[in-house]
Amino acid sequence: MKNYFIFIFSLLAFNVNAQEYRWTGNSNNNDFFDELNWVEFISNNIPEENSINPGQPIGFSLYLTCEIIADGEIILNENGKIIITDGELNSEKISGFGEIILNNSAYLNLTDIYPIFEGISVNFNSNESWIRFYNLDPTSAFYYYHDNIFYNDEQLSYPENIRFDNYYNEGSIVRINSDEFSNLTVFSENSLSGESANISNNTVFEGESIPNNLNDDISSFKLNKGYMATFAENEDGTGKSKVFISSENDIIINILPEYLNNKISFIRVIPWNWVTKKGTAGDTESMNNNWFYKWSNNGSSDMSREYAPMAWGKGAADDLNDIEIIKQKYKSTHLLAFNEPDNCNDQSGQYGNMCVVDTSLVYYKNLLKSGLRMVSPATRQGEVFSWLNEFNYKAENQEIRIDVIAVHWYDWTSNPENSPNANPQDIYNRFVNYLENVYNLYGLPIWITEFNANRYRNEWVHRQFLQLALPYLEETEYIERYSFFPPVTDQADFFDENNNYTQIGEFYSNFNSTKSIAENEYASPSNLNSNDYEFIQTECNPNNAFLSNHEIESQKEITIYPNPSSDYVFIEFDQEITDLKILNIEGRIIKKLRPVEYINVSFLNKGIYFLKVNDHFIKFIKK
Repeated sequence: MKNYFIFIFSLLAFNVNAQEYRWTGNSNNNDFFDELNWVEFISNNIPEENSINPGQPIGFSLYLTCEIIADGEIILNENGKIIITDGELNSEKISGFGEIILNNSAYLNLTDIYPIFEGISVNFNSNESWIRFYNLDPTSAFYYYHDNIFYNDEQLSYPENIRFDNYYNEGSIVRINSDEFSNLTVFSENSLSGESANISNNTVFEGESIPNNLNDDISSFKLNKGYMATFAENEDGTGKSKVFISSENDIIINILPEYLNNKISFIRVIPWNWVTKKGTAGDTESMNNNWFYKWSNNGSSDMSREYAPMAWGKGAADDLNDIEIIKQKYKSTHLLAFNEPDNCNDQSGQYGNMCVVDTSLVYYKNLLKSGLRMVSPATRQGEVFSWLNEFNYKAENQEIRIDVIAVHWYDWTSNPENSPNANPQDIYNRFVNYLENVYNLYGLPIWITEFNANRYRNEWVHRQFLQLALPYLEETEYIERYSFFPPVTDQADFFDENNNYTQIGEFYSNFNSTKSIAENEYASPSNLNSNDYEFIQTECNPNNAFLSNHEIESQKEITIYPNPSSDYVFIEFDQEITDLKILNIEGRIIKKLRPVEYINVSFLNKGIYFLKVNDHFIKFIKK
């Protein structure tokens, strides 16, 4: 069964009673303020000279597609409107009293610290859109703009149906939030063809629950940017599998490799979060980080920070309730497995025989049902080369996915008890050598979830070591995240007894961290397979960019006449008409009609409209 659902608001229409211009790119540039890039719908005339200028009010509608740059402030008066469809507008700020409409695949990116004035309203007509503020944090974005943003003209509530997420350290992204929406479309044949299905966000689809009978019948897919998708061969998330992250670009895979092609029985799609490498071991605030964990699954994300849950030991991985707790974590994209299970006398290894590799592997396997990106158990320093190596070897043989290697490091091999004043450079060199050896062994991204210069070292040693280590961690590509863990002896805490920053706390807080994953689109390597995907890049054509990306049913069996018409439109259809509506350019219903074979359109203004006949959309002109 073909997927006939389309976003009708992404189709092009106009009202001839007002000035409305569409983007053409005829100047061969992407300059929003170049009038030669715009034409009026009916006349094909370009706007008057200097009618679209930075810092001067615009009093008409601009229909924008492709990627456009407005180098300067956009001002809209009360008649001004920007409608984005399958496009991206990059600007400093938008002020005035007009309206911005975000249709299908519409992205608005603003750089100013005060990017949208109160008089501007933003209406989402699609969940495949966002507003990105490069220099406004999520809390401020919520405070200033939650009353200005709508979905289909309805007010939104955080976090029920709108997200204010961090965009690395300084920015934020605003988008619609609902488990009912889909940001992944899968197809039964190559090149996004054949039968298709829309995969709803957050829900785990397994086996026969994959829509449209596409279990074991998926060959290609499209994942919208800003989302992460996990695919696996088996219904419990095991077997050949892969995690895709569409951070900044859509991911289009025209043909899956042999190990996944027509073998997918597990899918989960969740919103992606844009985090930097620096985090905290523990729910520690004021460190200017945007991720943390706390050795448990009972934490919560906030607007500015992603919480990474941990299944500390057997008790958090032994039944479906534990998995459901993890799956319900708002904003969490990764799952940390087991804290030092290699230690039979302490930490998680002392309970339930978890220090036995085979036992840990049984419970780790359960965690793959979460559909999250998987971080390995974090062992004691030396056991990453022995216990974890055995764990990984057996996981590979049983086709159990590990995406990231977690490590702890405290320089225990250097006799720290007898070297409280050790040379920080020597400690740093051993740290670097250790991480290089881990990467050479596993070839996977690394999270350093606990590290310091050792609790027996003094504050000066820790501080000097951090000043050497943090720049290295930031510039090393395979280091994906890290969290300094202040020693329990209080030698290097972030705060003093009066809750003021220590020198180490001030340094860690002020240290500027970079992107955890820098790629615009990412096929995450794992212990089961490497990054072996070629991403498809598409070019924008303004002449057809307003057409839906989804397959549209042939409408030869429907005829409407006369078209254009000034009074009546007659419908010839070989099926019973059960649903009849007139929609405007923005996909909004103008009028619901009785299911008849002719309609009176004399009340409409001149322009182009859409007639919805059952599941079909027909364009007609009111003259």
